[in-house]
Amino acid sequence: MAFIRFLCVLIFVLANIACSDTPSQPAAPAANMPVVIANSFAYPVGKKETVTQAKDKDEWYNAQDFGENSHLGEDWNKNTGGNTDCGETVYAIADGIVTFAQDAGPGWGNVVIIEHTLPSGEKVESLYGHMQEILKTDGIVKKRDQIGTVGNANGRYPCHLHLEVRTGDCPMWNQPGPGYSNERKGWVDPSDFIDKQRRQNQNTRNPVATAPGSDKSHP
Repeated sequence: MAFIRFLCVLIFVLANIACSDTPSQPAAPAANMPVVIANSFAYPVGKKETVTQAKDKDEWYNAQDFGENSHLGEDWNKNTGGNTDCGETVYAIADGIVTFAQDAGPGWGNVVIIEHTLPSGEKVESLYGHMQEILKTDGIVKKRDQIGTVGNANGRYPCHLHLEVRTGDCPMWNQPGPGYSNERKGWVDPSDFIDKQRRQNQNTRNPVATAPGSDKSHP
């Protein structure tokens, strides 16, 4: 009888050990990535670093602007329309680190997200959606490195690039997100942001001279 009681206690103890809810340890990063400073920005499409949002000689235009129809980004198309931009190069808008690169499911297709650290230390991220092909899945990228090609979210839309720029308070940081929302806190107008960063970089490289005896720059 004593042996049977001992056996029952042993089984109970082993069962509790086997079923205990031990939290799993997070995976350690493969390597400590250095801080990559994004000193300058460029547009993600086109032969040159800048394009305009209008249909003109640079061959690209913004087909759906930030905020239009609650859009959280910009949709970049070639002037020629339709699927003529399928397979065109998608570039990183600045130096940074790839933090997400995979098929994000229906509505998104292939998505790449890059985290950028500004000279001030502020972090922003850029998202590139609906891509036909992902060419950079991790690690450091430089401005205008090819990270993929323009696609159609696995046939869901006509080909175009969906571009987002997020700030550090974005609730969908390092995730694809909704694409459309009336709540835009954490998202900024991509073209406005890129243009502002380019102006600031230009001013840093070419500061306005001060007049003799004056401690203020010209406006």
